[in-house]
Amino acid sequence: MSLWEERAGRNEALFREVNERIAELGTDGEPASSAEFVCECSREDCTEQIQVPLAVYEAVRADSRRFLLRPGHEIDGLEVVVVERAHGYVVVEKDGVAGRIADRTDPRA
Repeated sequence: MSLWEERAGRNEALFREVNERIAELGTDGEPASSAEFVCECSREDCTEQIQVPLAVYEAVRADSRRFLLRPGHEIDGLEVVVVERAHGYVVVEKDGVAGRIADRTDPRA
């Protein structure tokens, strides 16, 4: 495992953890159909946000190897498959080293 792969996996896990806290906080008690989450890409300097339906967010969280990214933030060799493309976000699935890190760091596991 390269240092870059390890760092990328940890960055993605951190962003996923932030999004879990956002989902827990909700929207001031009001029912919502979507929320703004942070991009879960591997870029250390990424601070972009993504408007995502809550049903999509929950479906992504059901698989520890799936992450939400801004379109264009996918990195060849790190994201194996783009599972879904929608307006404003993509869902990617990790494999190999990144996938194993995703499994180990899944806050819902």
